[in-house]
Amino acid sequence: MVDHGGNVMTAAAAGAEGSMEERLSELLSSESSEEFSVAAYLNLALAGASGEEELQAQMTELALQLQLQTQSCHDEIGRIGAELRAILPRCAADVGRLGVGLDGMRLDAESLLQASKDPNIHNKSRSVAETEPSSSSSLSTPPPMETLSTLHALRSSLTATKGILEAAASWDSTIASIPGLLSGSSSSTHLAQAVQALGRLEAGAKALKGMPGKEERTEAIAKIRTQVEVLLKPQLLQALQKMDTRLGPLQQCVSMYRQLDKLDALQEEYVKQRPSPIHKLWFSFSSTTTTSSSETEPFPTEHPNATTETKSSEPTSTTDPNTFITWLPGWYDSVLALLTEERRRSASVFGGAVASQVIAKVLKECFRPILASFSSRLAAICSPTGDGSGSGSLESIGSAYESTLQFLSLAYEQMAGLESSSSSNASGGGGATSGNTSATFAQLQTDMESVLVLVASPFASYQTNFCKLELSHSSETQRMVARDVRGAVSGKQVGATLSSLQDCMDRLGDLAPFMFPLAQGAVDRFELFNCGHRPSEAMATVDALLSKHVQELAMSVGTLSATMTSDGDQLAANFDEQHVQCALEVLRMAGSFRRDLQAFERKTRERIGGLVGRMASSMAQEKAIAEATSSTRNKSDGCFILPDSLSPVEVEYLLARTVCGGSNNSFKVLQRLAASEADGAIVIVPLFPESMEATARLTSSCHSFVFDVCSAVPRHSLEGMSVMPVWKQGSGFFGGGESYGVLPQQYMTTVGEHMLSLVQALEPFASSPEALSLANEVMGGVKDVALQPWRDFLASTGYAPGSESTRKEVVDTLMRGKELAEYVVKESNNSFDDEEEDVEEEEELDEAEKASAAFCNQWLDVLGSAVTGRLLERSLRIQHLTTK
Repeated sequence: MVDHGGNVMTAAAAGAEGSMEERLSELLSSESSEEFSVAAYLNLALAGASGEEELQAQMTELALQLQLQTQSCHDEIGRIGAELRAILPRCAADVGRLGVGLDGMRLDAESLLQASKDPNIHNKSRSVAETEPSSSSSLSTPPPMETLSTLHALRSSLTATKGILEAAASWDSTIASIPGLLSGSSSSTHLAQAVQALGRLEAGAKALKGMPGKEERTEAIAKIRTQVEVLLKPQLLQALQKMDTRLGPLQQCVSMYRQLDKLDALQEEYVKQRPSPIHKLWFSFSSTTTTSSSETEPFPTEHPNATTETKSSEPTSTTDPNTFITWLPGWYDSVLALLTEERRRSASVFGGAVASQVIAKVLKECFRPILASFSSRLAAICSPTGDGSGSGSLESIGSAYESTLQFLSLAYEQMAGLESSSSSNASGGGGATSGNTSATFAQLQTDMESVLVLVASPFASYQTNFCKLELSHSSETQRMVARDVRGAVSGKQVGATLSSLQDCMDRLGDLAPFMFPLAQGAVDRFELFNCGHRPSEAMATVDALLSKHVQELAMSVGTLSATMTSDGDQLAANFDEQHVQCALEVLRMAGSFRRDLQAFERKTRERIGGLVGRMASSMAQEKAIAEATSSTRNKSDGCFILPDSLSPVEVEYLLARTVCGGSNNSFKVLQRLAASEADGAIVIVPLFPESMEATARLTSSCHSFVFDVCSAVPRHSLEGMSVMPVWKQGSGFFGGGESYGVLPQQYMTTVGEHMLSLVQALEPFASSPEALSLANEVMGGVKDVALQPWRDFLASTGYAPGSESTRKEVVDTLMRGKELAEYVVKESNNSFDDEEEDVEEEEELDEAEKASAAFCNQWLDVLGSAVTGRLLERSLRIQHLTTK
């Protein structure tokens, strides 16, 4: 810059591109006078000077350069003036018709010509070298620099004037030549010349937009354009019919339509012609799958009501769903073959810049007329409303959807492959050009995604109603399994014999895990159709299926227990160790189900974690597209790169995101459901809470069943204890007073022998590591089955606790017995705390034996406690006792 003392200071040039000459020329060529200043020009020109001598040398060189540029401008103005003097006579008639406007322009031209002959300009330019070294004021505002800038502006104005005059001079001749080109023979050569003439007229109309007669020119151009388009249409249709053998005529039509700025109309006609074989192939399927003899021909592809006319060609009879599902991938292959050919042809006819858009339009046109037919064929397989109608199932729809995803992945590759290299190149650029290119590619990505969504729209209703459809689909199988479960325990003879009880246990064991493959299939279809969207509803649907099945199992076990204990005399009379073995099988069944449920929940949680990551990537892609297409986007931001391919999984997420929506809410729910102990989560949300509660009820039913079987003999023996006639007899009944305290009565002997035999009955089951491991899964809360005898005992004492909690506390105290030891047991060497002998015996056992012993002892403790409570309760209910 130039300071107040007249010294020239060096300006910073960081980030400037190009040579010094280009930058100086750029500054001189600035159209706005506000952007140009003499000081800025001199600072830029003298930026490299480091000393006084070098500064003087550069100033001298700059003065010479300015003189040369001034001379060049003078020469250019002289040349333009000579051209104007040659053009003006020919334009006299036109100038007279233009009127006052051109008169003023002529006066301006004459004044410019006079100014170009003024010799003072050369003198002023030569004085720059003499005045710059000695005076700082002359450096600030040198007249030659202002003159040079003015001359550049004059040159631009004269060039525009030249264009206006040329347009005015050629207008009449051009418009007069067009009728001859349009009349008579409508050959492609004449039409091409007419299109070129029309282009010149439109360019001239733009140049003359400020001149009188604008409306007449606009009407004339519109009339000629209409005539040209009418004559071009037959040639276009003919070229489209022959494009399979010759592309030359079509390319010529593309060139003419591009000049007319009507390329969209040509593409529309072109796109309508391409999918005709595909449509015929689609509707030919109807004749092979229906027995009806009345069928309509496939509609013409260009028919505007094609969608509604196709309904009559659909089969009305029930068909095998596998036929269409098997046929569909082959039809997709035909469409892909068309797109492959279209990729080559579009690049040759329309150019690579718009080939992807043309391919997307062709793909859209392949499906647009058949969407209603596609939906009706899917509905014939499985109704999207979930009413249970259709010849197939949701699994068949899933197979068709998987084929569609694979097809859309390959179709996208055909559309985007032509643009991938351009996108990669654009990503390395910067500035406004890179930003605009990113916006273009992002918009193209949006357009192609909209086509994919349209193609898959027949499946949208299945995605929206997935939970309802899945519940309807799975409930039918669940009801069949429930009937089998109920059938396994129905009948009066079930459990009457060991063989029938064993058969019942085997059937229940086989049916218990039957729903897990079905639930796994439901999760698979949830991922396929919804891809993680609406997870709460989906998990609730799976939970409902599993919980209903567990409830059926629990009720069946309860029914079996009630059936076997309904005739206590028979069960006690026929009791055998095998009864215990069979009863323990329900623990194996319940433990296996609980373990399978936990494994299924763990795997489902892992899959949800994968869905979280994939949904995050999908949301990031969506955000990148939105930012690239935003009108307020900063052009210096990162560039959007058009993907050259989309995997079926990515297409799957695109469709689910569009149809189901709510990505942010679903994403948060998925994150909460995916949290596990491995991730350090504090709060773990159960995926299947109803199933876990139902499993707990199943466990309780199994405990009760095992307890009822194992305690059948003691319960039968003690049932009539309180009303036995022996309590009313004298001492002679026992054959002497001494024998009463030595020998137990028969009912007590039976109870004791049974309790001892239970050890041998429990050991075979406990000796199996697999069976023991499964049974231990559900051994929690087993002591609860012994509560009822102690509750009855408490009731027989006449004690009425004030609340349920107090009652529970008292019953628990009675069951433990330790707090009552000083009241009911005399002091002896064998106290409750003396367990050293038992500890020594346990140390001699290995781990398997310890586990087996613990299982047996656990059940013996429960049974012993229950028998003790029942004995005490029966004892208190004896109405009368003799002195003996």
